[in-house]
Amino acid sequence: MIEERLSDNLRLLNLTEYESKTYLALVNTGISTVKEIREFAGIPYSREYDILESLEKKGYVVVQPGRPKLYRAVHPREVLSKELDVRANVIEELINILTPIYETSTKQSSFEEFIWMVKGTENIKNKLTEMIGSAREEILVLGVRPIIEKSIIVALSKAKRKGVKVRVLGRVKGVEHILKEAGLKYLKFEHDHSRFILVDRKELILTSEEQASVNCALYNKNPGCIKLYVNYFMHIWSDIEQDVLD
Repeated sequence: MIEERLSDNLRLLNLTEYESKTYLALVNTGISTVKEIREFAGIPYSREYDILESLEKKGYVVVQPGRPKLYRAVHPREVLSKELDVRANVIEELINILTPIYETSTKQSSFEEFIWMVKGTENIKNKLTEMIGSAREEILVLGVRPIIEKSIIVALSKAKRKGVKVRVLGRVKGVEHILKEAGLKYLKFEHDHSRFILVDRKELILTSEEQASVNCALYNKNPGCIKLYVNYFMHIWSDIEQDVLD
């Protein structure tokens, strides 16, 4: 399982499947002949020399001439550090080139006028974490289901420690201990059919109760729309808070 994951990761660095297996074989076996590499890596007989030659050109393998030729893997730290440097430089260049283009193009159309769909549990989780991390004053949460993921709870707790006011409404049965441990202020609200999170009254992400898992959400920065949700949340919060005091 680990070997498979390592091979997949190497393929992300533009190595082929057989190149990845060959490099891993050499890391495991040390100095080896072609035959030993082929047997360990399980690569086809007809491909072995082409694969090793390609790895040598890419800097992953060194060759000792002789009969037979001997091959050795370049130290992972050496070769992978070079890969990291190359990719870091490429990414930095892309950011520097694309950022002004993006900022110019987005100025031409008002982002706030649109509702954007976020698909996939991981994408939603990442968007929520990003929003919560950017909060400066206030986070309003209606419905606890979208926030009970550990990473979201951690982000909310961190925001609270920074001085952000966090308020949570929802059906908290079974998860009260999670909210208490995170130090989040919450009130019980059984009718959280629409679930949303508002950040600084500027960003909104809305999910539905109907899905078996939260895999689709709507993201919105429209001021008018956000004002409606803020008013809705504050009306419910005030009513419940008053009932608790009474």
